[in-house]
Amino acid sequence: MNFLKTSILSAISSIIKILSGIVVNKIIAIYIGPSGIALIGQFQSVLLIITTAGSGAINSGVTKYVAEYNQDSKRKNDILNAGFIIMASSSIVFSIISFFSSSYMSVAVFGSDKYGVIFKVVAVSMIFISLNNFLLAVLNGLKEIRAWILANIIGSILSLVITSILTIKYDMFGALFSTVLIQSLVLVVTLYFINKIKVFANFKLGYRISLKTYRKLFNYAIMAIVTALTIPIVQILIRNHLINNFSIEQAGYWQAVTKISDMYLLVITTALSTYYLPRLSELTSKSDLNKEIISGYRIIIPFVMLSALCIFFLRDFIIWLLFTPEFYAIKPLFTFQLIGDFFKMCSWTLSFLMIAKAMTKTFIVTEIIFSISLYVFSIILSNFFGLVGVTYAFALNYFIYLVTMIYLFSDILFKKRGKEN
Repeated sequence: MNFLKTSILSAISSIIKILSGIVVNKIIAIYIGPSGIALIGQFQSVLLIITTAGSGAINSGVTKYVAEYNQDSKRKNDILNAGFIIMASSSIVFSIISFFSSSYMSVAVFGSDKYGVIFKVVAVSMIFISLNNFLLAVLNGLKEIRAWILANIIGSILSLVITSILTIKYDMFGALFSTVLIQSLVLVVTLYFINKIKVFANFKLGYRISLKTYRKLFNYAIMAIVTALTIPIVQILIRNHLINNFSIEQAGYWQAVTKISDMYLLVITTALSTYYLPRLSELTSKSDLNKEIISGYRIIIPFVMLSALCIFFLRDFIIWLLFTPEFYAIKPLFTFQLIGDFFKMCSWTLSFLMIAKAMTKTFIVTEIIFSISLYVFSIILSNFFGLVGVTYAFALNYFIYLVTMIYLFSDILFKKRGKEN
């Protein structure tokens, strides 16, 4: 299955997810408002950190090595065993931590301990969320894209139904609880596809695994943990800056325009995760990598440019569709947010090479540097230009990141034909 076919399947999944997200977003906007959207954004950032740590942060590694060792049952079994043991152990540890620090985390995220019960729900759900993410990573590595996408489609429908009902009935509590509950319920769907495809038909649990196998996954765990910490923490810090120096409503406006970006870029980010990571893991020659990246850009660049232009010219309609009249204040944020989206997708196409080729040190250094620079640019430019300065910072940061990725992989991008290193 090539990038185009994967993109089409991803688009179907993404469109369903976007449509369900539109309905859910509208309900949250009506019942909770800008301040509620800001707080939900904070919770989602913290939840990403907890669930990544609780899964052992090895899912990208599982996808990479399952794809790489698909024809070698012994080495594939080693990876599955090591991954399962790491995932289960991490889930237990972080479930206990989340349960007993629930009040503290509630105060840290929401400024009140009344949401402590939500973090206890996270603790109880940890093993189910982690197992689901692990199994999805295995499906991705085996290139069972249809099963992977169907699981996500059903998850989107569940999200629509459960979040809508709970938000309407219980406001903020309902929205937060549904965020956790959905991730657990999707496990039932994933298990159905795992059983149908007989993914673990020849799997043997419990035999001795070499330390080398654990080290391989550990490299990916480090990269995933760095990403899980840097991106959400920077988002939390930026929101806190906006809340403290502007208002919680202003933070909600920034969260709203970020949400729009996430929605329309879902087609590309899903395709990159489902196709690019296992595909780039398989390829070894620079000429093959060059062809794969160029073919990807032929789809990504026109898609992002066309989507960004459509969103810019339809921004009034989009705000009306997704939010309430109160959110028309986000109109000035679109221009540089969309420019930043373009640079982001162009750079991510290259940055996936660092994950696929286990370039741990390079990945960690660039991730930390550009997370810090995003925060610094956001503080400086928002102080000068107001809320719109955060979108200036976003575009500037990803432009510099793209230039850096082009420099790092110039030998692949601009490889002379007939020469192979």
